[in-house]
Amino acid sequence: MPIRLKILVACIALTGVTLLMGSFSQRAQRDLGEVATRLYDDAFLAMNYLRSAESKLVRAEAEYLPAPGADTQAAFAAALADAGADLEVARARAMSAEGEAATQHLAQAMEGLAALLALRERDPALLMDALRQVGRRFETAIEVYAADGFQQRVRAGEIVERTAVRTQWVIAMAVIAALLISALLTRSIVPAVRHAVEVAKAIAAGSLDNNIPPQRRSRSEVAQLLRALDVMQTSIRDALAHIRALMDQQASSHADATAAQHARFEAALSNMVQGLCLFDAEGRLAVANRRFVEMFGQPAIGTTAGALFQETGMAALCPQGGPQDAASTAMLPDGRFIAVARRAVESGGWVTTYEDVTERMRAEARIAHLAKHDALTGLPNRVALREHMQQALPLGPGEQLAVLCLDLDRFKIVNDTLGHPVGDALLRAVSERLLECTRKTDLVVRQGGDEFAIVQRHRGGIEETVALASRVIATLTEIFQVEGHQISIGTSIGIGIAFAGEAIGGIEDLIKSADLALYRAKSEGGSTFRFFEAGMDEEMRFRRHLEVDLRAALAKEELELFYQPLVHVGSGHVSGFEALIRWRHPERGLVSPAVFIPLAEEIGLIKPIGAWVLRRACADAALWPEGVKVAVNLSPVQFRDGSLPGIVAAALQSSGLPAERLELEITESLMLMDDQAVLKILHDLRRLGTRIAMDDFGTGYSSLSYLRRFPFDKIKIDQSFIRGLDEQGDAAAIVRAVISLGQSLGMTVNAEGVETEEQFSTLRAQGCGEVQGYFFSPPRPGGEVQAMMRNLGAKSPATAQPPC
Repeated sequence: MPIRLKILVACIALTGVTLLMGSFSQRAQRDLGEVATRLYDDAFLAMNYLRSAESKLVRAEAEYLPAPGADTQAAFAAALADAGADLEVARARAMSAEGEAATQHLAQAMEGLAALLALRERDPALLMDALRQVGRRFETAIEVYAADGFQQRVRAGEIVERTAVRTQWVIAMAVIAALLISALLTRSIVPAVRHAVEVAKAIAAGSLDNNIPPQRRSRSEVAQLLRALDVMQTSIRDALAHIRALMDQQASSHADATAAQHARFEAALSNMVQGLCLFDAEGRLAVANRRFVEMFGQPAIGTTAGALFQETGMAALCPQGGPQDAASTAMLPDGRFIAVARRAVESGGWVTTYEDVTERMRAEARIAHLAKHDALTGLPNRVALREHMQQALPLGPGEQLAVLCLDLDRFKIVNDTLGHPVGDALLRAVSERLLECTRKTDLVVRQGGDEFAIVQRHRGGIEETVALASRVIATLTEIFQVEGHQISIGTSIGIGIAFAGEAIGGIEDLIKSADLALYRAKSEGGSTFRFFEAGMDEEMRFRRHLEVDLRAALAKEELELFYQPLVHVGSGHVSGFEALIRWRHPERGLVSPAVFIPLAEEIGLIKPIGAWVLRRACADAALWPEGVKVAVNLSPVQFRDGSLPGIVAAALQSSGLPAERLELEITESLMLMDDQAVLKILHDLRRLGTRIAMDDFGTGYSSLSYLRRFPFDKIKIDQSFIRGLDEQGDAAAIVRAVISLGQSLGMTVNAEGVETEEQFSTLRAQGCGEVQGYFFSPPRPGGEVQAMMRNLGAKSPATAQPPC
């Protein structure tokens, strides 16, 4: 039977016993209630009414009999009637026949007394006898009633005593029944539960062979618990067996893993890039890996640290100060650098690693060197420049510190046309020449790109700085032979000087002064030097404003083309016009091309400006008479990539101008960059049908090989030679030779800058084919081209006069 059902049955049994006890107690209480009620209602109340009637009669006798009269007689009769009513109540509650008879006799006596009182003439003696008889009847009735009450009380006591005895028996029986029920319940539940607890304790203690009787049929909770314990015991026993098997397996695997780990540990030690030594608590060598052996030789296990390195002659590697953590770098007699790191071991002793950091030290030294030196040329860089100048200041008495900032002329053309490898080689060659023409005490610096600087500290006055600048310009002007190329460059130099005793704003101010002077030297054509002057700062600000305005000029349509006629000497007619760009600034008016063209080349605007010139010149020339060509100047910068032929072709196509009417002029500076890429671009332009002219011939490093290798159609003699014709010097011979050379090569020869009739006559006499200059017309806006053609066609060049 399930425990719950057993407990339920026990509870029901106990409830039944409790109900029996309650029923008995209720019956006893009912009997006691009845006795108590009779004592109160029949004895106590009857006695009270009886005594009340007696009391009323005695009071009426005392109040009314001493003064007889009609009124007193009526009052006495009323009191007698009232007493009679109480007596009637007492008679109704009589507890025995004797009591009822006594009250009946009393009532009759009172009725006789009432009859006497009703007589008109009554005998007082009879009245008194009647009263005494009534009084005796009252006493008799009271005694009977008292006796009846006493009997009732005795009976109640007997009932109470009997009820108490019965109650004790009932309680005893209930207790016995409860004890029997509890004993039966305990006997039914506790042994099985105790057995289950003992089994559970045994299992918890590790005993897994407990005898648990089968509980197949029973559905009690204890049976279920025992079955669960049996299953748990079996499961734990199986799990422990499985765990033991796994542990045995793991023990075997652990042994293999330990062996493998040991092998890996040995492999790790043997393949470390660092030498490693393990010293025990006594400072003796316990382990040394293969790298340590390679670095220092085979050590003897058990050797002390001091003896180990004394034997190898490397005492610097011996750890100092005990097994504390430490790190240091030592240099060995053979020049190697060894990084030593020591770390204490908790069990005593220490581990020391030795790493050969020779290459790292050299790399760090190289990095430190590169931090202050240029990687390409090996010269000091900007950092070293400022450190050197910081150390040179303040100046001693009579000393001066000069900073020369150099910028190579035409280097960008070399770099873009011949390639960066040639440019790098040229920079190295420039560095070598600068070192050759300076003193050991001078500092030569490459600041980046094609910018160099020289710092000179001396007592020789400004003349020594002038001499240095002159030597540098002369040295760098000489032709460079670089990787099979003849390269001609130059340099512009800006000089800032600080004198002893003068207020020096700082090294940055001194460098800035040299930069401003460099800008002045470059703006004057290059290949020269200039000292810093107070007004240069204002010029630099002007240049910056001009640069900003130039960047916006093309979009604002501030650029325009002027045209100067090209006159055929034989016919005197206009054969074409040279397009010359002008910048009409809204505030500064016309800005000279000599000012903004170099600036445009420097800041990268010359390509879009050049493309615009080509489009506009072709569009204008397309409106001129057939046979009249247009000449356009090209910048060397436009040859830095292969886009120029495409730009020219697009301009011709959009304008409809025949290609043979477009003449492209290049300068000798481009020829100095004898590069296959430049040659290819020129041939591509010739294949388009355009004509190629060499401008300013004779001003550079002219070579007949240029005329042979490059596809020129025309040679233009520079105007400086034309001005020299009037002086009858070498200029006339040079002009004559160039004209003769052009005729022999089948090239048209053009003379620029013809300003007088004598110059024109000389050129015509020597066979020059084409001329231009102010003698015929200055450059004029495109809208005046037709007028210029009419004016020049109406008169012979022989009679033409310079314009007013």
